[in-house]
Amino acid sequence: MKPRNLYLQSRHGLSLFLICSVSLFAGLTFAQESDVTVPFDIFGKTMGPIAYKVSIADHPESVSPIDLQERVSEVLENVNQLMSTYQPDSDVSRFNRSSSTEFQAVDPKTAAVVARAIEISKLTDGAFDITVGPAVNLWDFGPKNSNFEIPTVSQTDAIKDTIGYQNLEVQLDPPAIRKSISDAEIDLSAIAKGYAVDQVAAALDNLGCRNFLVEVGGEVFTRGQRFSGGKWRIGVERPTDAGVSLSNIAEISNQAMATSGDYRNFHEVDGQRYSHTIDPQTCRPVKHTLASACIIFKDCMTADALATAIMVMGRDRGLDLCKELGADCLLVERESDFGDQLTEYTSKSFPLLSDPTPSDAPTIVQQILPVFIGAAVIFGLVILSMSVGAIFAKKPITGSCGGLANQTNEDGETTCGICSKPTTDCVEKDA
Repeated sequence: MKPRNLYLQSRHGLSLFLICSVSLFAGLTFAQESDVTVPFDIFGKTMGPIAYKVSIADHPESVSPIDLQERVSEVLENVNQLMSTYQPDSDVSRFNRSSSTEFQAVDPKTAAVVARAIEISKLTDGAFDITVGPAVNLWDFGPKNSNFEIPTVSQTDAIKDTIGYQNLEVQLDPPAIRKSISDAEIDLSAIAKGYAVDQVAAALDNLGCRNFLVEVGGEVFTRGQRFSGGKWRIGVERPTDAGVSLSNIAEISNQAMATSGDYRNFHEVDGQRYSHTIDPQTCRPVKHTLASACIIFKDCMTADALATAIMVMGRDRGLDLCKELGADCLLVERESDFGDQLTEYTSKSFPLLSDPTPSDAPTIVQQILPVFIGAAVIFGLVILSMSVGAIFAKKPITGSCGGLANQTNEDGETTCGICSKPTTDCVEKDA
């Protein structure tokens, strides 16, 4: 599916990027590439409804913004065409429809992603498994829409034999994959977004870009620095009763960040939460109270898969895995299924920003100065208006109100409504 709603935006000044994505924009959308200056953003939709955004802090003069836009679109469309479960002619869809247990030719990119998925499955003892799709669908978290009913034990047992990364085999030269069980299927949704991010980043690298940020559906990769200098700032999601908030900011450069959580997609039945995170070994939702996992790693494909795996593994095993792999993590755990008390667990080197205020935020002086100037102008106008009468009367004035409080009309009444009881200090003197 082609990316939709593709825009090119220019903004001046530093922008703070936050994952699901918070940016401070300034500027306008330009129709002509000659009008676009750095930094600028490219954004749109890919893989169906998934939003993406590319923030470019600089680019070589030999490559126009429109060329960058078209290259980003081309890369994302290619990944979608190969790995989507919604595209009937994709490598994944054709493999799932086939009942053959022989090797089936696929694109080298598809083979590379499946190979990495199997590696991560082994690293996580099966917590990450791209064959878990039938269980996800059984619990009504897949593409099928129906009235949810808790599956029976016999229903989950019936699909267990079809689930397991051990049923897959991949070869890279020539690129092909096979399944040892005819009705086994694969779903790359827990790793393909991260791979798409890496592919866009590689394309920008090849075009000579050295400072940029790529985000697809909340998965992020950063290169170099933001426009005003310093590492890129990424918002870290935190589950809340209302859904999610952005309470932390991480600073990263030349790294990827991916987040997985149970706060967007779950079933509630009789006061019990059923997470969309399915344990491939039980074919049932996980029972622990880990609410989200944010992972920082050198590539986004691995970070994406690890975030999903740790949501299956739980806090303790997840922390151990990150330590073993050298990944940074921030895990958020609930006290209970619907409890609002949350506890964060972070690796020692997780790069949280101690002061979340952006460095380019206006200073106190910058905030107060316009107010001060406005007040000074108003005050000056008031003084001028108060003095008009005395000026035209050609009389010197004294007093805090300029002598106007002691002015009288034809009936001898005070004309100033502000001071109903003028003091003796407020007098007119003859010239």
